[in-house]
Amino acid sequence: MVDAFAPLLMLPGTLADDRVFAPVLDRLGVTAPWMRMAGATTASAMAARILAQAPERFSLVGFSLGSIIALEVVAQAPERVDRLALLGCNARDLPDDKAAARRATLPVAERLGQASYIDAVWDVSVPEHRRHDASLRALLHAMASDTPMDAFRDQIEMAIHRVDSRPRLAQLGMPVLVACGAEDGVCPPDLSQEIADAIEGATLAIVPRAGHYLTLDQPDAVARLLRTWLTQTSNDIRLSKEFS
Repeated sequence: MVDAFAPLLMLPGTLADDRVFAPVLDRLGVTAPWMRMAGATTASAMAARILAQAPERFSLVGFSLGSIIALEVVAQAPERVDRLALLGCNARDLPDDKAAARRATLPVAERLGQASYIDAVWDVSVPEHRRHDASLRALLHAMASDTPMDAFRDQIEMAIHRVDSRPRLAQLGMPVLVACGAEDGVCPPDLSQEIADAIEGATLAIVPRAGHYLTLDQPDAVARLLRTWLTQTSNDIRLSKEFS
């Protein structure tokens, strides 16, 4: 059981919901509200929606697209975020020439269902030892199928309409955990390394035998990381700065 310093808020990624966090929260012995990435078409607008509904002060965990939005939340209201965990994150903006390919997934999903997107990115999303894991594929399919099509459209637009968060990473002063799977082909480890290097006092974890869905691939390891993160204080960061 972990007692957080501020309430937890979970932000899942594209075509994901609270089930992506469930194995980790079970191991921590906590429950936490989550918000689907929907109802906005830019990262900044989604962050504003979250801040309008979130507690006055909270601990924020973002996964994939949720971590991109989490960085925008912190940019808009850093004083309200007690601590920040970025799982499978990419702090860069999306190159203009990639937007068309993102939008091209929508007519396919409309024709074949949202689960078709999971199949399209399967090989870059899962670690080698889970490539034939029918239960994992079924779970990802279920989350995708349960995501409204309008929400998927919003998620694609949010991913396109985001800014480069790297220039503002150095301003973060709260406890920050940056973690990703060692076999993540969606947001490769060098992107997490880049983020952690820019944040003084950040904890970086590259989780072995995990792909993009590291919370599902290695929930024990991610739970241990979050447990430590939840007990880290701002004093720990100040000390690391003083003695680095």
